[in-house]
Amino acid sequence: MKWEPKECIPGDMIRVRLGRIYHYGIFVSEDEVIQFGLPPTAENRGKEGGELVLVTDIDVFACGNIVETACLDRSEEKRRISPEDTIKKARSRIGEGGYNIIHNNCEHFVNECVFGEAKCSQADEVRERWKNHPICNVFISEINDSVSDEDIFPEKRRAEISRLKTGDERRNSRFEWKLLDKAAKHTFGIPLEEAGMKRKLGGKWTSEKFFFSVTNNGTYAAAAVSNAKVSVELGGRGNVVRTLASPQVTVSVSGDNSSSAKFFLTEDDFSQLLTKKNFLQG
Repeated sequence: MKWEPKECIPGDMIRVRLGRIYHYGIFVSEDEVIQFGLPPTAENRGKEGGELVLVTDIDVFACGNIVETACLDRSEEKRRISPEDTIKKARSRIGEGGYNIIHNNCEHFVNECVFGEAKCSQADEVRERWKNHPICNVFISEINDSVSDEDIFPEKRRAEISRLKTGDERRNSRFEWKLLDKAAKHTFGIPLEEAGMKRKLGGKWTSEKFFFSVTNNGTYAAAAVSNAKVSVELGGRGNVVRTLASPQVTVSVSGDNSSSAKFFLTEDDFSQLLTKKNFLQG
């Protein structure tokens, strides 16, 4: 596959260079470019809906840079989904979330729409960018009885929880640990089984892959994951404090990347990204 700055036709894969990496999209028209997330520029960071599959015009996509079009070779033309079906597939995913800079990004999206296979050729560059990209995601959920001992990994943590004095303590600790598992999968694409979980001599658990913090107040649990040190509390202390409008739960986050914190309300296996309208003001 070669890339050239030529005229686009509907169903084309297009890209634009932004610093060290490329941002990808599916071209439909000058007014419709479908992409996973807004172009990763400073002015777009933190915008509502910026990490969903969305539509912009070509100017927003390009950010003032040259747009390149994919020129497929013969074997790629044979393998590709038709332009019409590519557009249908891309449109069907508008509003979809689950963005992950390493495992589920804009290049994965366009390759799946065109070839039916999610892949990323710039994985090394993306990983390097991830190291310097502030990530801090906080997941909040009402505690329930759905988590059993068998759901807890590693075995040492499972045994540790089983030794807690009361049934409520065991239930709450199991739940917050399972919430951490969901947070790690959603944010980094890493389940706890692959996270290198270790218990230090003082009793603190750590991961070789990311930083995390968990807490609960008996009714709600919170799990924060980040690529820098992080701490989460259900209460009013911390660098960043947010109070949900419904349910009224106050969550506070501290750490190097707390100013970039994104909050998610989790129910079962679904996590909803919370926006300003979900929080009490002031």
